Amino acid sequence: MTYANLDADNIGGTSQADYLVGIDADFTVSEGSVLLYREQAFPVVELARSLVVWLNANPRGDFVFDSMSFEEVGTVSLKRASSGWLMESVFSPGVVSNPLDWADVEHGCKEFLDQIEFDLLSLGLDPADVIHR
Repeated sequence: MTYANLDADNIGGTSQADYLVGIDADFTVSEGSVLLYREQAFPVVELARSLVVWLNANPRGDFVFDSMSFEEVGTVSLKRASSGWLMESVFSPGVVSNPLDWADVEHGCKEFLDQIEFDLLSLGLDPADVIHR
């Protein structure tokens, strides 16, 4: 999961929800050379918040992103299968990653979260207030 062109121009207030849906970026999900999903103006901070909750869940089930910005549920999904974790999007039917080890999933999520936290700090926002509460 990567993003570019972070845009905070649409923040409408100072609540957590304002930050979650008001900060977006051009978002890409790929595995190796396989493009799983790409979207402009994607709510990357909202995704980060959802990933934090999921990574801290015990027990941890499948991750299915339910965004305030989309009617569809599952713009990004990580689902456990017998062969490993599979990543997919409802917007790319039939396109699924190869099975991923948990270590790879966790590493990819943490790299994404680290970049979001860095960018929030660059905007003068405390990640603890935006994605960790």
